[in-house]
Order: sequence, then C-alpha cells, then structure tokens
Amino acid sequence: MRTLVLGGTGVFGGRLCRLLANDPLVDLTIGARDRAKVEALAAELGIAGLVLDWRSDLDRLLASKRFDVVVHVAGPFQGQDYAVAEACIRHGVHYLDLSDDRAFVCGIDRLDAAARAAGVFVCSGASTAPALTGAVLEHVLQEGMAVDRVSFAIVPGNDAPRGRALIEAILSGAGKPIPDQPGRHVWGSLRRIAVPGLGRRWAASCDLPEPALFRQRFGVAETYAGAGLELSVLHLGLWLLAVPVRLGVLRSLSPAATPLAWIADRLRAFGTDKGGLRIDFEAAGGPRTWSLVAEAGDGPFIPATPAAALVRKLARGEVTRRGAMPCIGLLSLTEIETEWVRASLRIACGWGEDGASFRPSLYRRVLGRAYGAMSEAGQRLHGGTGGNWSGRCSVEGPANLAGRLVARLFALPPATADAPIEVDFVVRGGRETWIRRVGGRTMRSEQYIGLRRPGGWIVERFGPFAFDLAVPVRDGRLELVIAGMRFGKVPLPRVLWPLINAAETEDEEGRFRFDVEIGLPWIGRLVRYRGFLTGR
Repeated sequence: MRTLVLGGTGVFGGRLCRLLANDPLVDLTIGARDRAKVEALAAELGIAGLVLDWRSDLDRLLASKRFDVVVHVAGPFQGQDYAVAEACIRHGVHYLDLSDDRAFVCGIDRLDAAARAAGVFVCSGASTAPALTGAVLEHVLQEGMAVDRVSFAIVPGNDAPRGRALIEAILSGAGKPIPDQPGRHVWGSLRRIAVPGLGRRWAASCDLPEPALFRQRFGVAETYAGAGLELSVLHLGLWLLAVPVRLGVLRSLSPAATPLAWIADRLRAFGTDKGGLRIDFEAAGGPRTWSLVAEAGDGPFIPATPAAALVRKLARGEVTRRGAMPCIGLLSLTEIETEWVRASLRIACGWGEDGASFRPSLYRRVLGRAYGAMSEAGQRLHGGTGGNWSGRCSVEGPANLAGRLVARLFALPPATADAPIEVDFVVRGGRETWIRRVGGRTMRSEQYIGLRRPGGWIVERFGPFAFDLAVPVRDGRLELVIAGMRFGKVPLPRVLWPLINAAETEDEEGRFRFDVEIGLPWIGRLVRYRGFLTGR
C-alpha cells in the first residue's frame, strides 16, 4: 500500500511514520514542507521523503498515480476545508486524517457520493477522538449494555511535545459556544477527574465529534467531551483567558498563540511525561469506567495508533467499505491496543476505578519485545495478574558489624540455610507492589515506570529511597542493573549507590529462580538471598 503521510514530520505525523515504517505491506513516504526535517526523518527510518506544500503540489503529485492512500496530518483542522480529501477522490486515492474537530469530522459525509462514485475510502477522525473513544463505547455496547450517558476527558502530560498546529487548534476555539450543547463553551464546564496511575487532574469541555456521533449512531443521550492540561496554572489560566471570548469581548485567542506557547514551554519541566484518558459510561447494567495511562513520553503516539491500524487494514485488503465517513465502527479496541503492543509503547489500559485490571503488565510495557525473551516462569510471574507466590530460599547475612547495623535498619532478612519465602503482588494503576516475607522479616517495595526514563528501565522504591534499574534480558535471564538513586526527589551521587547483583531465571523444573545480592561501598555485602518461587 503506497502511503503518503502529509505533515509527516510533525508531532503526530512523525510518530505515525515510526509506527508504519517497518511494515512490509506499507510503502511509506513522508511529505512535509521543511526539507531538513523531511530528509532527517526519512534517513532515520530508511524510507522515502518528499518536500511539498499540499496546498499547491498535491493535485500534480496524485495525478502521477504514485500513491494508493494519503494520510492527512497537516493540521490544524479547525476551519480547514476538504481540499485534500477532494483531491484524493479526483485521483482515485484513499484518504484518512487525524482530525478531532467536530465540524470537520462530522461533515466528511458530504463527500460520500463522490467517494462512492470514485470507488475510494475516505475517513476522518482516525485518532483518539473519535476512533479510540468510539471503539471503547462499542466494546461496552457489544456486552449488551444500553448506554445513556458518556463522559470522557483526555489529559496529556505537560512534558508532551506541543506542535504549533495543536496550540492553534486549542486557542482558536477557547471560549466559543459548542453547537447543540446549550450553555457549554470550549474550555468551560470545569471538572476534576481521577485517572488511575495519574491522580486527579482538571478537565474542560471541548468541541469534539463524540457528542454528535454518539447521539446519531448509538442513541447516547448526552456526552461530555473534555480535555485538560496537567498544570493547574496552565489549565485554569486558559480557562480565565477564555472568559473575554465567552463574553464577546474578544473574537479569539489565536493571536496569543506565540506568547502562550513560549510560557507553556518554560513550564514543561514542572509537569510529567505521563498522560491519560478516562471514559465513564452510565448504562442500564450499572456504571462502567475505562482508563488509559501513557508513560515515559509515549502519550503522543496514541492519536497516531488508530490511523496506523487503519492503514494496515487497508494494506491487507480488510477495508472494503467505500464512501466518506467518520472513523466510527471501523476499528475495534483490540486492534488499536495491538498497535501499542506492536510498537512496544508504554501504554496501559483497563476497566475499573483503581486500574487493578490494567494491561499490558508493567514488565511487558518496560521490556517491549524483550519480554518474550524471558523464561516462561519469568513471564508468568511478571504477567501482571497479582496474587501470591511462595517457595524456599537461603539467605547470607552481612559481612561485618557495619553491615549488620544497616541490614537491621532496612529490615533485611537474617541469615538462614533454608527458609520459606512468600511474595504477594498487588497491581494497581499500572504499578506493582511487592511484599516479600522471609525469615520473619517483611520487605515491601513499589515498582513503576519512572519519569523521563528510557525504555528498559524500571523504578523500585523502598520507603524514601528510589532506584533506577535497567532490566536487560539475555538468553532467558533477566538482570537488574542499578542506573540511578534518589532520596525523595533528590538524586544521590554514585558513591552512595548500593552494589546490586540480581538475576531471574528458570530451573530444570520450570520454577522461577532468583538470586539477589545487595551491598554497600566500603561496607560490603548486606544480604544475599536466592531460591525459587511457584505461583498459586
């Protein structure tokens, strides 16, 4: 499938190209105006690049019959016409875009007759809204539940990259009334929402396609569609700035895009690289909640994954519909989740208020493709299902008096040749709590993905101490290699880091085996415990 991505060097376009670059069924070309960015990304991904301005070059390019499908990511879509889609129809090329603008997405069906006559597939909104939110709603409806009301909010991390198009899209609508929703304005109707793994964040109403589409296609009486900024000073500041627009004093906040973007960039370090989405359903069978958390800066991939999944379906010949339509009913939740796993994205989702059912597991997100290289016992233990594992272990104690004092301070287990060991795993909000009981002592730690940390790293926290651990997998053996240490939020110098030699393997009986040795510089060994665990 010869695929051209317009705006392929932008925040979302670049990520879409990364998702599709290695698919043998997709012949990908990056299209954008900035020659340096096009050439750099094309070289990085090993694909073709074109320097073009779609406003003037697209008709000529499509007339050459070089492409089968165009993915339009060159926003903002607010106020944009359908010139790209109409050019695709004229030249018999499939079209899809990542728009989340209500007017643009809901109006795409005006091209339906022309698209049918040309025998092409035209789809708008292959993004978080409405493709992902619609897929979650359809999942609930397929369970036989009648949904009366839907409420959702998208809450990106403050450290996520913000392209100029995204900032202009937000500011162009802020303060303006939302059609067919009396009393609601863009960036009004403030709410506080709780996303498992993220905590509570602000949300405000937005002019997204879901209220109209969910009402027309699924009979949902009311939909609250919102978004939020992580930092309260930014979120509430924009809400206040939108007041003059609501009162009719200002026409738009668009002229303030440059100074507001500058301010937001200066505050990026005060937020996190974790974003999320929460959707609540009021249904006849009771309320349901679905949440998503994206960690370690992977949030900007989420809007691109529905488009990637749809391009792959086109390439496999699985999209037979022709005509123009919003991206509703074209992708299942499973198909979108598959994109996250395929790309080893650190994204977890699940049902419930506390995120106890989030999947994939913590270690699957951390390790990505390397997860399958672990031993089978290791994959079972790190599967994220929680529960209790038990076994036997031996413990070697400290090497000297100073070591014994430190070991007692941290409640490390006493020396023993053979002792029972139990480990309880509690999974919640994408994190895991490990409670180890051995030799009458209890060691409790929490494991999670850290802020601004590379792939293949995990954070383990014991009380006020947090340790960055790289977790390489070699020949079925998972190792833990210390890469950083903090007391609270204060980084500690390397000279204070403990000496850790830890590995997980599988024995001849298929049991999970562990061997962990912890020491300190100038003191030596504090504890070494090794043995096996089996799950119940």
